[in-house]
Amino acid sequence: MFTEDTGIFNKFKSLFSNSEPERTQTATLTRTVVGFEEQASSFADIVDDEPISMSAPVGLRTVEPSAPSVPVNNNPADLDIKFATTFIEQGGKFIYCETIAQAIEELQLLKQENSWTHVFAWENEIKDAFTNFNFQKGAIGYTINNSDAAISLCESLVAEDGSIVFIPTQASRRTLSCFPNTHIVITDVNHLSPSLYDSLSRFNKMHKPELPSVLNISDTNVGHFYDQSRLIMRAEGTKNIVVILVDEKIPVSLKP
Repeated sequence: MFTEDTGIFNKFKSLFSNSEPERTQTATLTRTVVGFEEQASSFADIVDDEPISMSAPVGLRTVEPSAPSVPVNNNPADLDIKFATTFIEQGGKFIYCETIAQAIEELQLLKQENSWTHVFAWENEIKDAFTNFNFQKGAIGYTINNSDAAISLCESLVAEDGSIVFIPTQASRRTLSCFPNTHIVITDVNHLSPSLYDSLSRFNKMHKPELPSVLNISDTNVGHFYDQSRLIMRAEGTKNIVVILVDEKIPVSLKP
């Protein structure tokens, strides 16, 4: 049985402020999620007022890298826009925040608008943020079994194709039969990668001999695959994904 500490995140201000979102009687994501103008050059240029349903199924896939197929600008200021553009085009939901506190505010809005009772957090870094910003204060007795959504960190966001790379423990949790229908991924800009090739190379340096798991919601291919003799695991599980990208670095938890 998995249990969770109560808590919350640091300072917060959404770069994607939108008009008052519509409220519905169903548990759908009605808060504005980022859409991009074709010539947008910064997040400030981006506004999308269309509500996005959390119920529409989206396929999962793994992508076979080897080397970047097209050059990707390594400038972090461009990687976040590139990832968000690709991820949204594939059906993902994306929110950009300048601070951790802002991210927690957005999470609170998602919780209210979808009538979620509880959001389950895996990592201590997220639990610390919950505590720091009084999110779900007093939420006692909730486990993964009776939570409406789950939130976790990730290893990297890949700008080239909008995929998400998880470490094994993060990805394996998605396969639990009790995992909620919505998975929220929160990470900071330090975890942006220009290509899957670069992301997997970095993963092998940091986590070898662990095997990476890759989630890409635009493909319906099944099964694991190899890249340059490296086994890459397919991240299975819920198809409703929200990515919250924070400009502020998420601090490492001091908890064991």
